[in-house]
Amino acid sequence: MYRYLSGRLRQLGIRQTDLAKAMGLSEASISHRFRGRTPWSIDEMYQLLDICRAQPEELHIYFPRGGKSA
Repeated sequence: MYRYLSGRLRQLGIRQTDLAKAMGLSEASISHRFRGRTPWSIDEMYQLLDICRAQPEELHIYFPRGGKSA
C-alpha cells in the first residue's frame, strides 16, 4: 500500500522509525497506516506532504483511494 509515498520516503532516506519520530507516532502506528489497518488522518496526510517536500495538489498521488497506486 502507498507505494508512491514509500518510494518518496526511500528517496529522501527516511525510514519508518524516523517518520514515527517526526510525526509523534509510534512505529507500530506508522506500520498500521502503511498496511491500511489504520486510516491516515487528514492532518497526518498534510504533515507527510511537508516531510516529502510535496505540494498539497499532490495529495491524491501520495494517498490514492484505497491506498493503491494506479
